[in-house]
Amino acid sequence: MGKRLALLAIRLLVSVNLLYAAIFLKFAGVPGSVALFTQMSQAVHGLVSQSVFRLGSGAFETAVATLLLIPKTARLAGGLIVVWMTAVILSHIFVLGYGWFFVDALMVMVLAVIYLLLTRRQSHWGEPASVGTMAALKTHPK
Repeated sequence: MGKRLALLAIRLLVSVNLLYAAIFLKFAGVPGSVALFTQMSQAVHGLVSQSVFRLGSGAFETAVATLLLIPKTARLAGGLIVVWMTAVILSHIFVLGYGWFFVDALMVMVLAVIYLLLTRRQSHWGEPASVGTMAALKTHPK
């Protein structure tokens, strides 16, 4: 019961965090968010406009946060969040600098990794869950 509650808490915390950032910062066009994505646009020499960066990341984060709330798609969402937060963290390291958004990205990344670790199958790395059964059959013939 405790593990299920912890997993639900992680899913809710990460989803609320992503939805807050998407709805109230990116979609609303808060000046700090616009400035951040303007820096990102300039980093790629204007190949992608500030609004495309900002609204695209908001749309992606909204979709992933929704997937995380659905139990059957939560692991997929967790994996997507880890990949997304890796890109966000790298963009902060190389372009944007360190601040509250960087700390927030680290927190979301850590929670997503914890979620994936707690929900992984209890088998050996890269082996299907039935491998242990096959080994038992080979060591104890009928």
